[in-house]
Amino acid sequence: MEFIDNDAIIKQEMEALKADIIEAYNASGKRTSGEFENGLEIRYEPNKATLSGYVYLAGRIKGKQPPIEAIEKWIIQKGITPIESKMKISTLAYLIARKIGEKGTNKENHLLVYDQVITPQRIDSILEKINKINVNAFTNEISALITKLVDNK
Repeated sequence: MEFIDNDAIIKQEMEALKADIIEAYNASGKRTSGEFENGLEIRYEPNKATLSGYVYLAGRIKGKQPPIEAIEKWIIQKGITPIESKMKISTLAYLIARKIGEKGTNKENHLLVYDQVITPQRIDSILEKINKINVNAFTNEISALITKLVDNK
């Protein structure tokens, strides 16, 4: 039987989470630039890992207007054209940015991709795998100590 430690399981599971998050995001139809995937980052340390990513999927509250250039880029990537034939994309981007600044974004349109993938059941499954390894390691260590004590008698 191959020996797998906590770090190996954590790495396997974090890579699987990242892949599933990207898959759910791409399936949502919200993908435009590919920046979302590039923004997902996993940092590993002994016995732990951190997955970081963009939070903009949760929407935006009213207040500050988003950058017009970002809205322009989004319009172009989505292939959206202004209804008015004489309206420039930059004008449409300004109007969208102003509206978002005034009212925020509609909560019903927010994508909860992290919540879809990182569920309590998924977390329990990961913890169960890690606990199994730790229990086995503990059992092996105790067995070795008992054997050593018996042999020294």
